Amino acid sequence: MDNAVDTALAPLDELIELLPKIEKAKERARLGTALQKSTMSAERYDHFPALIDGLVTLVEAADADFEAVRSEIGFSLIEIIKMSRILSGEPTIDQLDAINQIGLTRLPLEIEKIENYVEGAWRKAVQDALGGQAALGEVLTNIPGVEALGRDLLRLAARTKKLEDASRPAADRVKERNALVAEASALSDRLLGVGIAPPIANFLVAVAARPVRLSELTDEILGWIRDHQALPLFTVSAHGAT
Repeated sequence: MDNAVDTALAPLDELIELLPKIEKAKERARLGTALQKSTMSAERYDHFPALIDGLVTLVEAADADFEAVRSEIGFSLIEIIKMSRILSGEPTIDQLDAINQIGLTRLPLEIEKIENYVEGAWRKAVQDALGGQAALGEVLTNIPGVEALGRDLLRLAARTKKLEDASRPAADRVKERNALVAEASALSDRLLGVGIAPPIANFLVAVAARPVRLSELTDEILGWIRDHQALPLFTVSAHGAT
């Protein structure tokens, strides 16, 4: 009788021995599923490494303060690096689940934060190097004798604006910026050649953007305006104290 019971229970004994193996198989299956999900998500973002590389190029070209950059985007970079290290190692199921549910969902947002900050630093650097060309060009196109110079400034300003196009490769934008800086330097020499020293250029840019006080109109500036028959372009009005 005992032998009959042992024989009847033999399959149950085998099942008990098999259960740990089944659990391990299930764990491997979960790990495989989590890895597959992470891989599929990561493949959607396979353009991010090239994007980050381009942003580094812009930061270097903008001569930005790396400490300031790090303080602004440091958290986002740390989160991205953490995920990269986990995925490149031997992640656990819990780590993969966290990445799938949170990390990879937030990744585009973190990348966007970095991109927005770097693009802002790049725009400021471009403005510092090439700003004011459009405003000065608009004024000069209406002044006899320097219209051509004004048109050249407007063309330079239009090309400068295109440097803000984030869809263009960073290296191309940096190369174009460097070329425009050289052209702007040549235009500055031409401005000096027709008597437009920096104080005159600054006045013309300022008056094109807003009313200026008569105290800003120096003898040098007034003389240049008279010499180029440009007085009719300017008006004087009195404003009460506010």
